[in-house]
Amino acid sequence: MVLEGTAEHVEKIADVRNSFADAVGRARYGNGATVLTSRGKRVAAIVSMEFYEQALEALGLETVQAPSKEK
Repeated sequence: MVLEGTAEHVEKIADVRNSFADAVGRARYGNGATVLTSRGKRVAAIVSMEFYEQALEALGLETVQAPSKEK
């Protein structure tokens, strides 16, 4: 689901590793999503929390807290 006027940035995962803060900033401040690719395939997206929550609501889904990693 892409909203009209929403920018979509496409970047390789390897490239986003070096500019992760930029991708998060785009999502956070409404400048669009960043679609992550691996070997040329779209595999994930970094979107705003508002978009994520609206998508969950639209799909009728609720989140469950994942167990924390033991250190």
